[in-house]
Amino acid sequence: MRLALALCLLASPALAEPLLSIDITTLPGEDYDQPIAIARAAGAHVTSLSLAWDELEPAGRYAPPKDWPAIANAYYPAQNIDLTLTFSVIDTIADRRPPDLCGLSWDDPTLGDRFDSHLRHVLSLMPDVTLHAIAIGNEVDASLTTQTDIAAFARFLAAARQTVQTLRPGVPVATKLTATALLADRARYVPLIDAGDAVFATYYPLTASFQVRPPDAPTTDLPDLIAAAMGKPLYLLEAGYPSAGCTSTPADQTAFFSALMATWDLHKAEIPLISLSWLTDITPAETAAYSGYYGVADDCFARYLSSLGLRDAKGHPKPALTLLSKAP
Repeated sequence: MRLALALCLLASPALAEPLLSIDITTLPGEDYDQPIAIARAAGAHVTSLSLAWDELEPAGRYAPPKDWPAIANAYYPAQNIDLTLTFSVIDTIADRRPPDLCGLSWDDPTLGDRFDSHLRHVLSLMPDVTLHAIAIGNEVDASLTTQTDIAAFARFLAAARQTVQTLRPGVPVATKLTATALLADRARYVPLIDAGDAVFATYYPLTASFQVRPPDAPTTDLPDLIAAAMGKPLYLLEAGYPSAGCTSTPADQTAFFSALMATWDLHKAEIPLISLSWLTDITPAETAAYSGYYGVADDCFARYLSSLGLRDAKGHPKPALTLLSKAP
């Protein structure tokens, strides 16, 4: 899951040490500079940008309501903030291809040629932005339900990776899988793992009924995810825990981030970047919109979504944000 605009130079710099990213969500009417400063104070030098293909090309050509790539290029370098970038061709259960391309196999040459042009154009609009990862698709395991689909998408991903290598040498390219899928059935997704430079995952420790798992889950989950990455670097491009989900509290959220950061300290050679989701709790209207988008009418899902922030809906820091801001 991604917001349209949350918290990339011609090549990704060599990582002197792993990087912390925070996805930026804002208060209504808040100046964007303020949450950027808060994220920086918590140790983040990276944030994320997610782009839906059908929003940027609603009628088969580049004509977005808001030109987020150009906006990002104008803003983030001046703030000394880098990006991870997601091309949401799939966004969990949603097919975000332009309407005239929906229904084609992912390895159809027409689709591949159109995305190649799209990829080149978007990256040309962001020449000054430092990128640390480029994801092709978000949580694609929710949509790719057959091995035929997985194999076709792996070929689509491999072609996109080849294009990025010529445009942004050194920037890792992969698709985003849920940590749940990787841990439950890694073998199913080996074609996608093989097609990428790294393994990108979203990590929210939940049960199938959206109950939270214990906050110390990272202590065992991160080593298991590293093993599932099959020797490739593991990027947690989303990692979060609700403060008011079903059975969770602000203290549980704090304990989760404490366990996450402590476990990361033991495995930073394998995990170059973790992006925390997200800075600020979303509004009831935004929660309802997400519940509708994902087609989930479940109170636990809504409570999870609405309390993922490190700040509450009034902008007050939660204990987890205080913990991060005090970390060395």
